[in-house]
Order: sequence, then C-alpha cells, then structure tokens
Amino acid sequence: MKKISSLCFILFVVISNNVQAQTLEEIVRYSTEQLNGSARYQAMGGAFGALGGDLSSLTNNPAASSVFSYNEAGISMAVTSNKLNANYLNGSSSTDDSNFDVNQLGFVLVFSSPASKWDKLAFGFNAQTQNNFNKNLYARGDNFNSGLEDYFLQNASGIPYDTFDFNNSVDNEYAYLGANNGFAAQQAYLGLYAGAIYYNDVNNEYVADGFVLDGIDQIHQRNAQGGQQLYTLNFSGRYMKKLTLGLNINIHSIDYSEYRATQDNYLDNNSPLQKANFTQDLNTFGTGVSFQLGALYKASDILRLGFSLTSPTYYELEDEYTQSLEVYYLEGDTVKRGFINPNVINVVGPYNVKTAGKAQASMALVLGKAGLLSFDYGVKDYASATVDLRDGSDSSFVNNDINSSLTSSSYFRLGGEGRMGDISFRAGYWMEQSPYQNSQMLDDLSGFSLGLGVRFGTGSIDLAYTKTNQNYRNQLYYKGLTESVAVDQNTGLFSLTYNVRF
Repeated sequence: MKKISSLCFILFVVISNNVQAQTLEEIVRYSTEQLNGSARYQAMGGAFGALGGDLSSLTNNPAASSVFSYNEAGISMAVTSNKLNANYLNGSSSTDDSNFDVNQLGFVLVFSSPASKWDKLAFGFNAQTQNNFNKNLYARGDNFNSGLEDYFLQNASGIPYDTFDFNNSVDNEYAYLGANNGFAAQQAYLGLYAGAIYYNDVNNEYVADGFVLDGIDQIHQRNAQGGQQLYTLNFSGRYMKKLTLGLNINIHSIDYSEYRATQDNYLDNNSPLQKANFTQDLNTFGTGVSFQLGALYKASDILRLGFSLTSPTYYELEDEYTQSLEVYYLEGDTVKRGFINPNVINVVGPYNVKTAGKAQASMALVLGKAGLLSFDYGVKDYASATVDLRDGSDSSFVNNDINSSLTSSSYFRLGGEGRMGDISFRAGYWMEQSPYQNSQMLDDLSGFSLGLGVRFGTGSIDLAYTKTNQNYRNQLYYKGLTESVAVDQNTGLFSLTYNVRF
C-alpha cells in the first residue's frame, strides 16, 4: 500500500513541474529540423550553403536564388517510412508506418542587368515540410515499481480533499478545477472519481493500493501526426559576379496532434486495483516568424564560400487536450468499473516560444562539368530558447529548466555530385549533435543519402533516398509513473522532384 500525505507539496510546485517538462519537450520538437526539401537537396545531404541553384537551397542560404541562370519552378513528393524499435522494462516491440506528402513547392524569378554592378537580382518563394511528425510508438513490459495510480497519487499530493465537489456534474467540476486549481487538480479528480486512488479521511491522506509485487502488465501507445511547415519569401542580388547577398522572411506553421494511452493490467488477481486505462488527445497549433541573412562569395573558378545567419523563430502556440480514465477494481468479491470521460476541451495558451537561432559557414568545390563537393557546418544554441506563458504564470522555472537541460549543438553536412552528360549521381552524409546536456534523452542524429537526376530540355527529374537513425528515451509521465521507453528510430524517405526552367 502506498500513502502520501496531502500536505507534502504546495499546489504551485505541482503545476509548475508539469508545465516545465511539457514545454522542454516542445522546445526540442519544434527547434530541430529534419532533412526535407527537393530530391536533389536531400540527395546531397542538404549541403547547399555555398552552392545555391536549387529551390530548397533558398532555405539554407538566402543568397542562393541569384545563382540560378533561369527562372525555375518545381514540386516534390515524398514517401516517409518510420520503424520504431522500443524497449520497455525488458519488453521489446516494434512498429512500422508510412505516409505520403507533397513536401516541397517553389519558384525563382531571375532578373539580369549586365550594365549594373548589381548584375543579377532574384526573387523566390519556397514552401516545404520542415518536420514530419507522423510516427507510432508501442511499448509493453512488466512493471514491478509503479503504475498509473502513482501518477494520479502524485498529482493529488498537496491538494486538500475538500477542493473536489463530487456532487457537481463531471464536466462542470473538471472544467472548474482546470480553470481555478490547475492541471494537477484535474488529474487528481480523474483518479478519485474513477477509483484509481481514494481518500482516507481517518488518516487524512490519499491512498493507492494496487499490488505491484507480482507486476503490472503495462502497455503504452503514443501516436503522433501532423507537421511543421516552412514558407520562405526570398530576395537576393549579385554584385560584380563575385559577391551575392540574400534575405529570407520565413513563416512557420505547426499542426501537431498526439494520442497517448497507457493501460495497466495487474497480474495479482487479489489486487484491489485490477486494471486502469488512461487516454489523452493533444493538439498543438500555431505560427511563427524568423529571418535569414546569407552571403555567397566566388573566391575562384573552383572555390565557393558561404555564410548564413538564421534568427530565432518566434512562435505563438496554443494547446488543446482531452482526457479519459477507465478503472476496474475489487469491491469485496466483485469487480467494478469506474469511468470518467469529461466532455471538456482544455485550452492552454496562447503562449510564446522562441526557438534557437543558428549560424552556418559553408564551402564548395565546383569541378566544372565533372561535378562538385560541398560542406556545411553550423551551430545552434538550444539553451537560448525561451518561453513566455502569458497567462500571469511565472515563466522563470521553465526557462531555468531549458538553460539547465539544453545546450549548444553543432552539425555538419557533406554532399557530392558527379555528372555524366545529362545524368547526375549524388550522395550525402550529415550529423547533428544532441541538444540535451544528457544525450541519453536524445542521441546524436545521423543519416546518409543517395540520388539520381536526369535533365531533358527545360525540365529535370530528380530522385533521392535518405536514411536516418536516432535513439531517444520517451518518458511516460513527468511524475508518479516516470519510467522511460528506449526507442531506436529508423526513418527512410523516398523523394521525387520535377523542375521546369522558363
């Protein structure tokens, strides 16, 4: 039997710890960038910071548009496959899923002025997927330490029992608690109402009495959908055929949805708590803006140099979530069912998130008609991210956690292209360090790519395949049931791009 005094923690600590953990995960999710874009861009590992001449290269270095010799438009389609191998409490499982996406669309207009020192000006627009969130996680294992009851027990800790009005309707009470007492009070109410925990008025304490000695068969699902889109408005100009300068105005959009479910099945038939099933649906959406400055310099006929600065992205986000809890428990010799499913959509926000900016230096060797080699190196300071909750809450604890948990991260990209007439062969490799100070939370990201391109008349078709691997730990909840799932994620991406010059 587990007991926690109702006076252990004050309410403010309970609320702040929840927001703190959730926001840190959001910062990393929306600050990292997958390798997306045109097939040629992907096939060369995204190493276009000193090159240009590709529609997705506009998002890498704003000066890239003035490298185009002609007006150009293109569209890309991709099929993404994810395989997640999960290990949870010595139980292993895996999931596979795939999805289709029109992941890039853009154009560049080039204006030449041979009589001017600024001999070329360009205007471009590119829209592409920045992150694809679609993936399904399934984990199963036997837990001999904690269950969902511990999650509800920890949330109830410190909240006086008379806070809850069980004579009020479920919807009204759940909504009232969320608006006036916070997230933790809502969770405690769910657990008390359904019977996952109860209150002992004699000892003035909340109690959870599931038997864990024989273990809990625990199943956890976390299915995510949606994406992060990047819309780039680009301007650039070339000075005396040597120096090219560019500016990007970027609009970002986020549409993220997540279904999370945890099921506990107690293996001891005499356990007062027999089964619990907790589900949550979360939606996050919003928009942001960032700016980029870039430069390209033609040092010689062979050597190209590039540099770009990307500002932080300033987001305004809003969360919506719903919850339900089903419990089966023993009362005497009878198994009874407790169930609560408030018909309430909880709204959090709007709140502001500032993600990390980055600086990048690039170099490329252009070997005439034979091909080229390119290299990018960049740094992002994730610890500089901030959150403004905007609802009167103190944001300092969130930002302190960001500073203490995240760090600067460097990345590099390497790409090459060999040409045989109108046919091009491409390959790339890239690596990005973990943004966490504890890299066990999220390991370094690495990947490789291969591709092929064919030009015909004013058009071209490009194909690419990319493969990435990353290990991370997915913590079930941020209090009570805090075990983590070790995940090995392998992502494959097939891309097809059609471009036309005019």
